[in-house]
Amino acid sequence: MATSLGQLLDALADTAQTIEPTAAARADAGTALGQLGRALAQLRRDGVSSAIGDRREQQVAALAVACTELAVRAPATESTLARLAGAAADTLAGLYDHTTVATRWAAATAVAETVMPLAQVIAEGLPAGPAAQWLAEVERQSVLVQQTAALQPPSRADAAILDRPLSGSPVLASPDPELLVPDAVAVLLRVTGGGAEPPSVAEVLAYTLAAETLSDAAQRLHPGTEPGAGPPAALAWRAVRTALRPYDDGSRRPHEDAPPAVHAALRLHAALNHPGAEPSGRSEPLRAAIAAAAQHLPTMATQLMDRTVRSWADTGALVAYAWDVPPREERVAAYLRGYQLGGLVRVDAVDLLPVAGALHNARLLSVAVATRAAESGRTTADFPRRALAAHQALLDRPQTAAALEAATREAGRHHQLAHGRAPGPTRGR
Repeated sequence: MATSLGQLLDALADTAQTIEPTAAARADAGTALGQLGRALAQLRRDGVSSAIGDRREQQVAALAVACTELAVRAPATESTLARLAGAAADTLAGLYDHTTVATRWAAATAVAETVMPLAQVIAEGLPAGPAAQWLAEVERQSVLVQQTAALQPPSRADAAILDRPLSGSPVLASPDPELLVPDAVAVLLRVTGGGAEPPSVAEVLAYTLAAETLSDAAQRLHPGTEPGAGPPAALAWRAVRTALRPYDDGSRRPHEDAPPAVHAALRLHAALNHPGAEPSGRSEPLRAAIAAAAQHLPTMATQLMDRTVRSWADTGALVAYAWDVPPREERVAAYLRGYQLGGLVRVDAVDLLPVAGALHNARLLSVAVATRAAESGRTTADFPRRALAAHQALLDRPQTAAALEAATREAGRHHQLAHGRAPGPTRGR
């Protein structure tokens, strides 16, 4: 199942607060602090501040050293606390490609908050000595980091990194949609947010199909939605595919095998779009999974816009017929050749502006749909509440209402154009 750093840290803190303070539990907590020290040291190396030698970097480094030194003096053991802390540290390492300085500071503050419950487990019955001195240093440094976080708090958007799911053991073959949906979304977030090679046009078409289906399912969680109404976010994701229609990179052809991420997207689409998958017939666990997964759609749109489309523009990986892209003086000859080989041109950033605009609209409307889904669906303990808080903060901005209205109009316009478009001699897909 997919999991997030926030889920692991919450589970670690809750377990530490309810565990019996036995000698084995204290040793387990000491080992867990060593794992958190490893996570903090990695955050310090990657950078939690844009200023070299900033107080935040010094305090995070000091807390990492204190946790590591205390763990060295604990009996070597590995139980629930240590496994949860190790999984959190590994998850943080897996998030490297998706983090910035600001999001790493948000993660560091969350880790520092989790240190205190573990320290309290160790404090009971700990005799005086070097271990007690390092425990006092751990508590002191944790408080300092939290005080600095109170003065320089991470934004809600930066704290949302804690809710980003990472796929674990694959369950994409599971017949249970409530298990498949979160894992498929985690896979899509991973492939759109990192990697040396950007996804191909054909892969992005599959990803946006899954996003459209998930948006439709999330919109229909709201009791006021009419069965025949077109969800604005779903229309916006469909508009992305319409905007991609002229472009090709050689991938728009039959394939013998689908990449794992495309398989995940198609499985998600099939799970939420098969006959009998009406909103009224969905179980409560599936409704909760849909509401939680919808919180990550804006991140997916942002990654496609900032990474994929930008990479296409920078590398010139796409071609299109000059007839199908905005006309330019230097492309007159190619334009006059029509849909012949000589009519193909290399696509740049200006040509891809319609795609970037469609993704921008999809992001805004997905924020609105995700917030409505959280209001109408039954949220669980592992619901991505930090991502929801970031969406609510965006919706509270004065300029967001006008932007949402414009995005809704634009998505509707694309939908009407797509339906009214007569089949033409464009390149066969």
